[in-house]
Amino acid sequence: MSDPKAEPPKTSRFFPDLPIFWQVLGMALAVLVLSLAINTLIVLKAPSPPPQGYTLTEAAQALKTGQVKLRTGRTLRMETVAETPDFVARQLADPDRSHPFETFLRERLAKVLGVPEANIYVDGRLKSRNGFGGPGPQRWMAPGPEGPQHRAPEGGPKFARPDGPPRNMGSDGPRDNLRMIGPDFRASELPESLNTQVTFPAFRAAWKQTDDTWRVLIPPRPLIEPWQKNLLIGFLLTALAVTPLAFFMSRRLTRPIRALAEGARTLGFDADAAPLKARGPKEVRAATEVLNDMQVRLKKQVESRTALIAAIAHDLKTPLARLRLRIETLQEPARDKINQDIAHMDSLINSALGFASAEKMAQTLTRLDLSSLIEIVCEDNADIHDVTCGDIAENITVLGNDMAIRRIVTNLIENACRYGDGCEVILRARENIAEVVIRDHGPGMPTEALEAVFEPFYRLETSRNRDTGGAGLGLSVAQSLSLSMHGSLRLENRYEGGILSGLDAIFTLPRL
Repeated sequence: MSDPKAEPPKTSRFFPDLPIFWQVLGMALAVLVLSLAINTLIVLKAPSPPPQGYTLTEAAQALKTGQVKLRTGRTLRMETVAETPDFVARQLADPDRSHPFETFLRERLAKVLGVPEANIYVDGRLKSRNGFGGPGPQRWMAPGPEGPQHRAPEGGPKFARPDGPPRNMGSDGPRDNLRMIGPDFRASELPESLNTQVTFPAFRAAWKQTDDTWRVLIPPRPLIEPWQKNLLIGFLLTALAVTPLAFFMSRRLTRPIRALAEGARTLGFDADAAPLKARGPKEVRAATEVLNDMQVRLKKQVESRTALIAAIAHDLKTPLARLRLRIETLQEPARDKINQDIAHMDSLINSALGFASAEKMAQTLTRLDLSSLIEIVCEDNADIHDVTCGDIAENITVLGNDMAIRRIVTNLIENACRYGDGCEVILRARENIAEVVIRDHGPGMPTEALEAVFEPFYRLETSRNRDTGGAGLGLSVAQSLSLSMHGSLRLENRYEGGILSGLDAIFTLPRL
């Protein structure tokens, strides 16, 4: 069970520690509401776009100068062509097809340009990308209080033009909505101010020159419409507003998970680590409780195993001592053989006791000068083993246990000299890790055994001959000690020119 003295779970000041499902759902709804609110605000507050056409004055200026900047910010251009434009050819082939609105624009545009009407042609039936932009089957309107008027159906009543000037016209131009422009309508009845004050939907126009070339008006084709621009701005603002919210919620959701992962890593290295604090969403708190309970069970299991091994090893020392006393009365040859058996059993017992006490040895960690320590271990073993001190990096400091490091390196040196015909000890630094490499010159090791040799009582030499191998606990003890100091121990075959040339035992510790 978890430690009863551990701090109680903490809840957020602003948000309860709800299950992850409800937190993710809440974030999704918050993002949805925020995006809808931003786009709704833009739609309501955005100014109405200016008319997307152009005036007769702007069209005339473009035909004269080549281009003109419209009030919408776009550019109306003109190009000179040698061939007759298609819409002009169609109108020349079928003069009766001309729409009254086109006739009206043609007359007024010719007047603005100061050229004969016969030299001007207008096409007012353009279709934009959205299906708008030119007169459809209905006639164009002039201002009137009745609202938009459409062409009367065939055979229906006709609208008569009122006597006198149109009632919707003033001295400065149209006042109300558009009324019917009939076939008998005259452009001269409209004031000159209409040329600059009324924006007509985009139309094409062609001006025939004296050299039989044509100046053709090219309506601007915008990449995006104003309403599309407003939508894109809304999307951008939504993304900018949602990003901090999503970042905050994501960090809030992942913070307890990262803490749980870090705590689980600590439990893996240190069985005596304090229980993890149950924080965060319901699922994370449940996983924390399970890990704490698992830690307690594993700790009890390890302690029981260690205590059993230690008790058996300790109790065996007493009968061995009695055997040594009793064999003193035996004859010399038999006594020597029994003494050898007792010595071997005593070695096995010491190995078992060392394996049982390995974890306790590394519980106290201090700041150590690893460079000096490795040099001392090499010198101590050089008197009894074929070991040389290779390249030792200077000023490498680690947090570890002096006796544990000595035992690990000594065990690796003894194995290398016993099975690998001598060895060389190297200390090097790589980023934030210190590596101690014991490099032998032996035959290497089968690939499948590089991990298996760290299992307790595992031996490559299966004869159990006391002269060719130990009890199979040395590497197990060394790995247990390295893990308790947050380090690692591994074996790697070394190849030179594609040929196996030896084995490297690599012991690593975090640098300070």
